[in-house]
Amino acid sequence: MKIATSLIAALFLASAATAVMPDDPAKIDTCTKPGVVALTFDDGPGMYNDQLLALLAKKNVKATFFVLGSMIAANAQQAGALKKILAGGHQLASHTYSHGNLDLMTEDAMRLEISKTSDIMFQNAGVRPAYMRAPEGRCAATCTKVMEGLGLVISHWNVDTNDWRFKDLAPAAATEKSLEEINKVVIQGSNPATDSFILLEHEIHKFSVDLLAERVIDSILAKGYKFVTMEECVGKPSYLTGSVVPPPVVPPTGNSTNSVAPPTGTPAPTTAAPSGSPQQTSSEPIRPSVSTNNKVNSAGLVRAGAWAMGVAAAVGFAML
Repeated sequence: MKIATSLIAALFLASAATAVMPDDPAKIDTCTKPGVVALTFDDGPGMYNDQLLALLAKKNVKATFFVLGSMIAANAQQAGALKKILAGGHQLASHTYSHGNLDLMTEDAMRLEISKTSDIMFQNAGVRPAYMRAPEGRCAATCTKVMEGLGLVISHWNVDTNDWRFKDLAPAAATEKSLEEINKVVIQGSNPATDSFILLEHEIHKFSVDLLAERVIDSILAKGYKFVTMEECVGKPSYLTGSVVPPPVVPPTGNSTNSVAPPTGTPAPTTAAPSGSPQQTSSEPIRPSVSTNNKVNSAGLVRAGAWAMGVAAAVGFAML
């Protein structure tokens, strides 16, 4: 009888702990209204950006691009992609400059990662992003304080293609593996009347643009969701004061290189660049091994519940 009572108590405590363990409210991982999906692409602008923009235009889908300052600085073509992204009606956001671990940096180095990216984005597209995503989702208490002090929206996600994990597989196999969480969490396990998602994908992997993106878009549209930008998802402006955002432009048929004229205006003040330098920049983002990846995904609450269950079970056993 004692065993049964202890087990019931353990299950109750685990359930309660799971229910009251909210996500960090400073880190946005759902939209403010149901029935929408914010499709986001990290690590660009990459060499497949034109192809991706053409697909989004064909599907009439708006997305948000979390770009790296180092990728913009790499060459003129990648810098020019920013205007094309804006011309397509998409949102630009910051993924830092070097794709380093913000939690291992000083506060000044964190600010420099943001200010350098903001400056190069303004120089090439006239915007200073109000949304940022920490590389690998790593933004603990100090990072959160710094980003909030800069007036930025810390953007996480609640469903992940995990495409970077499968980039070395054959394209078809990589696509199927990348769809597993989408199919389980969104297609099979959600209701557009009550749920919303921020979906993470990458634009630097060829199979993600060639095969995965269209499969993701088609399946989510068929489920009844509408794609939105992060601004529409969260309800806060895309850009900081002083940004000059050109109106969306529909490129002529067959012309994938169309862009808008450079915006005019006075640059907004940026965060002063502190002394010192950030981690070494690279156009190839650093990815952790599977065992060390700490990205937040749909399994987070399950793990929290399991932990609570274990604690409660131990308490129940001690009472025997």
